[in-house]
Amino acid sequence: MATIGLLGLSDPVKEGSLDSTMAALKAWNHTVQISPLLFQTASPKQRASVFNEWMTQSFDFIFDVSGGDLANETLRYLDLDTYSKSHAIFHGYSDLSCVLNVLAMYRPCVLFQIKNNQNKTDLKKYLAFQPNDLCIGAGLGGNIRCFLKLAGTKYFPDLSGVPLCLESRSGNAYRIRSFFAQLEDMGVIDQIASLTLGEFTQLEAENEYDILHTITKSYAIPVSFHAPFGHGSHSKAIRLEV
Repeated sequence: MATIGLLGLSDPVKEGSLDSTMAALKAWNHTVQISPLLFQTASPKQRASVFNEWMTQSFDFIFDVSGGDLANETLRYLDLDTYSKSHAIFHGYSDLSCVLNVLAMYRPCVLFQIKNNQNKTDLKKYLAFQPNDLCIGAGLGGNIRCFLKLAGTKYFPDLSGVPLCLESRSGNAYRIRSFFAQLEDMGVIDQIASLTLGEFTQLEAENEYDILHTITKSYAIPVSFHAPFGHGSHSKAIRLEV
């Protein structure tokens, strides 16, 4: 069975929120290690130090189960060279999008939230290295708000000819329009090979998902909608790679 680490590079995780996830992993006989800093406030350097140490150990899978706002604080402290040599498959979602797109420049990683995920059949097979349907695509991107944290920094990836995959939890129609306007003004839409749009949770709750069709109707690239990745309990995975 696999050795799995549960990490937190972003905001502290609420105690008890991992109970069902832990129960499933243990029922499948996996060995699970939790970051000692997962449920507490810690400096970005401290949070990154756990990541760096774990990259030298024999984990099969590492899942960052945090979210919120603070993941980009840790970027300057991550040992990317050590990450490139590790065999652990790193996963994250939401705020970790800014970290994932940096890691993908060195070695592929996965946009996926394991916390309370209900794709139990595929997840069980995935963790056992068996054929499965958990991963539905590849490219770069993730949560649109958190991906844009990299704009104007040395970490923003070269998107030339790359499929871009985007989703969002919060954000009404006005905010999502502003995010896409920024991507357009940065020249991103002119560079990418295609655009895949996943779950936009608030837009869907407010019956505003069609705004994505309006925004993208003039794009001269293939655009697909309602891909099953994002913040939902049945969300699937995207492999981030160049």
